[in-house]
Amino acid sequence: MLWKILSAISAACLAGAAYFAWSNQAALEHERTRFAAANANMKAAQERKVDGEAALKDKQELLATTQKELDASKEEVVKFAAEAQEKEASLAVIKGNLDQVTAQVTSVEKQIEDAGDIENLVAQIEKLKKDQLDAQGSVANQNQRVAAAKEQLEYVNTQITKLREAEALGRRGIVAPDFTARVAQYFPEWDFAILNKGNSQGVFANADLEVKRGQQVIAKLKVRNVEQFGSIADLVPGSLEEGNAIRSGDLVVAAAKQSVEDEKKTSSTSSAPATTPDATAPGAPAGGMSDPFGGTPAPAPMTSDPFGAPAAPAAPAGGMSDPFGAPAAPAGGAPMTEDPFGSAPAPAPAPAGGASMTSDPFGSN
Repeated sequence: MLWKILSAISAACLAGAAYFAWSNQAALEHERTRFAAANANMKAAQERKVDGEAALKDKQELLATTQKELDASKEEVVKFAAEAQEKEASLAVIKGNLDQVTAQVTSVEKQIEDAGDIENLVAQIEKLKKDQLDAQGSVANQNQRVAAAKEQLEYVNTQITKLREAEALGRRGIVAPDFTARVAQYFPEWDFAILNKGNSQGVFANADLEVKRGQQVIAKLKVRNVEQFGSIADLVPGSLEEGNAIRSGDLVVAAAKQSVEDEKKTSSTSSAPATTPDATAPGAPAGGMSDPFGGTPAPAPMTSDPFGAPAAPAAPAGGMSDPFGAPAAPAGGAPMTEDPFGSAPAPAPAPAGGASMTSDPFGSN
């Protein structure tokens, strides 16, 4: 009887061992599958890192190209300013010649009254009048050329201003007020969204954005990583409206209030007050470049910096100041401590076989 009991116990133990062996085999196979998926995800992340570095290199090359264009525009401004000065000098010479011809005509007319050979004097007068008309035509031609040079100079200044504004907005991470994009995909477990626009459509790193559904703002985003045709934005903590969720296709617009501006205001308030220039201070001494076009005097003469740097109250006579002086730095502006085009790690793609993205591919069960 005892051997039957022992046999039954042995059979039960063998059955339990077989069951646990079969169960552990399935778990082992599952862990092997997860390990393969993790390796694939790591490889994909490394590839995305390489792509991000290539995109960063492209952006740096684009920035260098823009800087070269800005330098070329500066050279054109110097050229046009020199040409305008030459035209002004030529105009003064022509006006002097015209005055001389007028004086000669007056002298000849007086000689006609006093003396004899009227026919010769009339011929001389006609010749002098013809010379006067030619000189007047030359003056009109010079005026037209000066006006054309002024229009070209204004156009170049406008283009330089636009380039400076675009560069400043890109470095500060501020998108255009009319910027719009769409949410391509949102990952609630990691609180970030993928947008369908990148730096080629006006997105910059650290830009503040808002997610709108209809006319209602449901959440706020901050751009973390930018590529050429896409970008990644993190959800600002506490900004998601209760009861709502970000969905693919939601409209993304520029934030009504930029955090960069808030930082600037805070820094300006905490910094020491800057010395205010005396509004009654005299202008630059004579010897600078005067207005070559005879119009209403501009707030700052051509000798001052045309790009926003205030003119020195006591510039030396006869010297022309740098027309490309760097503009005054914004008061209290936050320094650029990060590369605005720096890439951040992109999210891991969905595992093969349709596995859910809600689980951590590298975490434990």
